[in-house]
Order: sequence, then C-alpha cells, then structure tokens
Amino acid sequence: MRLATVVLLSLAGLPALAQSDPPVRGVVRAVRDASIATDLNARIVKLPFREGESFKAGETLVAFDCDRTEAEFRAAEAEDTVNRIALDNAQQLDRRHAIGKIEVQAAKAKWDKAHAAADALRFRVRDCRIVAPFSGRVAELRAREHEMPAAGQPLLRIVDAASVEIDLIVPSAWLVWLKVATPLQVKVDETGRTYAAKVIRTAAAVDPVSQTIKITAGFAPGDTSAVLPGMSLDATFERPGS
Repeated sequence: MRLATVVLLSLAGLPALAQSDPPVRGVVRAVRDASIATDLNARIVKLPFREGESFKAGETLVAFDCDRTEAEFRAAEAEDTVNRIALDNAQQLDRRHAIGKIEVQAAKAKWDKAHAAADALRFRVRDCRIVAPFSGRVAELRAREHEMPAAGQPLLRIVDAASVEIDLIVPSAWLVWLKVATPLQVKVDETGRTYAAKVIRTAAAVDPVSQTIKITAGFAPGDTSAVLPGMSLDATFERPGS
C-alpha cells in the first residue's frame, strides 16, 4: 500500500500527457465550386471540355448559336449610328437657331432609345459565350452539343481541384482548446495517405441541438495532388491532457 502511494504521488508530479480524441469524420471541399447556367434561349454549338478535363481561366466553356442575335445587334448598332447623326445635326441647327428646343430633345430621346437597345443586344451577344471564371476541372457535364437548354438550367459544374479545404463537425466543448492554427492529422480514405493540416476557421455559431460546431481546416504545404473534392477522411487532434 505504501509503495502504491509513492508511485501515485510520483505520477502526480509529472506534467500532463497529451490525450488523443477519437477521430472525426470529414470531407474535402473545393474552395471554388460553381454551377454554370444561362438565361439565353439558344442552341449549344460548342462544349469543348468533358468531365474530368482541365481548363484555364478565360477559356470558353460553352458557346451558343447566336447568328440571329448578332444580326439584330448589327442592325441595332446601325440604328444607333443613324440616330446619333440625327442628334448631331439637330444640335448644329439649334446653334444656328434653325429649329426649336423640342426638336432637339426629341432627337436626343430617339438616340437614347436606340443606344440603349444596342447596349442590351451587346450584352446579349456577350452571353453567347461562357468563359471560365477560374482555372479548374469539369466536375459534371449536364448538357450536350446541339441541345437547346431551358433558361436557368445548369449546363456544367466546375471546381478548382487545386485549392481544397476540409470540413469537419466537432463537439462544441472542444472550443476550450481548439483554436485557429490547431494542428491535426487527416487520413484520406481514397488515397490511404495521411496529411498534416491545421484549423483555419470556425463557424460563427454552435448547433444548440447537437452541441457541435463546424470547423474548416487547410492542408499543410506538400503534395496533395491526389486529394480531390468529395473525398472522405478521418481527422485526429491532439490536445493537452487536464
């Protein structure tokens, strides 16, 4: 009994060892993930990238048959030019007191209307080609060439697979010790590899029912090229024992 007491007292004098919590399940998420759609009512003439293929920012993702819209735009530009000339002529006559102010105002109103119509068609023509907002890969293709999709119908989903984060749900009680920059180890199911990571932000509120909170972690610098959005993982934290 005396020996056991001595051992316990000796252990009590040692610093607390780190204790490991059970692994937490998480999922890899792309930082940039977008569904591409349009309100243009036109036939698709070009879908240059297939699922899994890479593209660069600014490259064409979808092109539509806009021959009619482009013709209407050229006609609107011509009408815009004619009305601009008419307004200039009216303003010159006004300076010579050859016409009244009402005629000048009417010419100005006609040009404003024609110019606005040309601008509207200019924007419409610009919508005939959807360009990539960032470099990435096609995650899902939901349309085909020669189809005429409905307005607002998603055409494809794109992701930036080179920039990913980790979403985790942890007990809110962990906030006592879990802070931004807290390190963790994650083992990705699909690759079988373990990677270093750290907490980069926590959610703004705790779920009062489950008493959990969402946190986001980022991979430490290293080769994570095999890690793709949607992969699942186990995350392990170590915290000082109490």
